[in-house]
Amino acid sequence: LRATTRPVARRGPERPGAARSPRRRGERFVAAGFVVPLLIPFAVFYLWPALSTLGGSLFEWTVFRPWRLSSPTGRPFVGIDNYTDVLTSERFWTAALNTLVWLILFPALTTTVSLFVAVLIWQVARGGRWFRAVFVLPMTISLTAIGVIWKLMYNPDYGTIDAVARTTRVDGAALDAGPLHAQASNWLSDPGFLDLGFARLSLVNAALVVAAFWGFTGFGVITYTAGLTAVPNELLEAARVDGANWFQVVRHILVPMLRSSTVIVGVVSVIFALRTFDIVWVMTGGGPANDTEVLAVLLWKQAFAFLDAPLAGNATAIAVLMSAVMVLAAYPYLRNVVRRGPAR
Repeated sequence: LRATTRPVARRGPERPGAARSPRRRGERFVAAGFVVPLLIPFAVFYLWPALSTLGGSLFEWTVFRPWRLSSPTGRPFVGIDNYTDVLTSERFWTAALNTLVWLILFPALTTTVSLFVAVLIWQVARGGRWFRAVFVLPMTISLTAIGVIWKLMYNPDYGTIDAVARTTRVDGAALDAGPLHAQASNWLSDPGFLDLGFARLSLVNAALVVAAFWGFTGFGVITYTAGLTAVPNELLEAARVDGANWFQVVRHILVPMLRSSTVIVGVVSVIFALRTFDIVWVMTGGGPANDTEVLAVLLWKQAFAFLDAPLAGNATAIAVLMSAVMVLAAYPYLRNVVRRGPAR
């Protein structure tokens, strides 16, 4: 007998997940149900103020008669005139230069000293927690209180720093090294200056950076300590067996493996330096003669020093420019987070 076979109709390849598409749609709806409640406070507390700030920078208004996003035609529209006034103001560029000093000195001090202290404490056999607490405790103090403390320490009559300088006989000692002219006295008024040719930077900014750095070092120490716990001991032991000394271990092993921690400390330090206000306001108020006036202090003075003057739009323009710089500064950290993806 001959078996008769029927040709089997060939079916096209099935799309992966075609049978599960309703299930996937259901999962997406569930995910959206969890996300939407979070978008409401985001829109109310972040998106709306951001749009209001951006729109307010294009109008002329005062604090007593503010511009509102809900009624945008209630104030004179000036376009980019606020930005033009700000960017052509000599006072703005002085404040920007003072802020640049913070952006250079503060992150450099925070990252280098915090890394050095964290590595030293990490290698201490006993008492590491106590040493770490010494550097973390200043973080529990507000920056306003830190400014008051360091202002007392810088006082030329009864301050601790001047007392130590008089004891060591360096009080009033001058240093002239090229463009740098410094003297060990009058820390908050006239400690010297750095002549850049196109501008003269007062060293009072460095005195303020030291005070802020003292209160912020604990953050860097904690961050680097968390990164050090992830370093495998086998790698360190292998390096020591190969004859590497302490400096070589730190330079060639610890520093490369702490790159992510360095990015975090650096980005947070840059953002802190860019928006610093309270410690400058408490210690110098932006003086003497605007020598320590940073962008945040200038913004406050533009908005609130003369409440009836139509300068709130200029202050808002400064806020928009500062926000743009903050986004650019945080971009390396955000890109690193996106590339690594969520923790598994």
